[in-house]
Amino acid sequence: MGITLKTIDIVYCDYLAELLNSDENLYLALTPNSPRKNITGNDYYVGCKEWEVRKNGSNFVILYNERPIGSISFYKRDDSTAGCGYWIESLLWGKGYGKEAFSLFLPIIKNAGFEYVTANILKSNEASLKIWTKYTTDIKENEDRYAPIICLK
Repeated sequence: MGITLKTIDIVYCDYLAELLNSDENLYLALTPNSPRKNITGNDYYVGCKEWEVRKNGSNFVILYNERPIGSISFYKRDDSTAGCGYWIESLLWGKGYGKEAFSLFLPIIKNAGFEYVTANILKSNEASLKIWTKYTTDIKENEDRYAPIICLK
């Protein structure tokens, strides 16, 4: 499919920031109750690097034929479990890019030393839940979110 993952680099951040600034559907999916704030590529890069330090995590850019289409990240929840998050520009939703990126990402998390990976998925995000159900049936839920857990052993 032409999907690759690369460690976040300032080179990609102008494009990623523009996607976040201009993609209304993505904005509503990521931050439905927050006021909109436009960011620069440098803002995005600095924010990712600060997040990595604060959460003991790693950010990656999702590329399709070398063009940035989104981001995927993990962070340390505890010694054996990583948390995961990702986004892709809305024009590409439902085309398999998220599924492909996620399948490439699981070995990265495992190689970082984690046995499990989890996420908090809004119940309105059925496409994301569908990706996780390919790897696990261990899915907790509360009022508005799913919390799947994948064993990476």
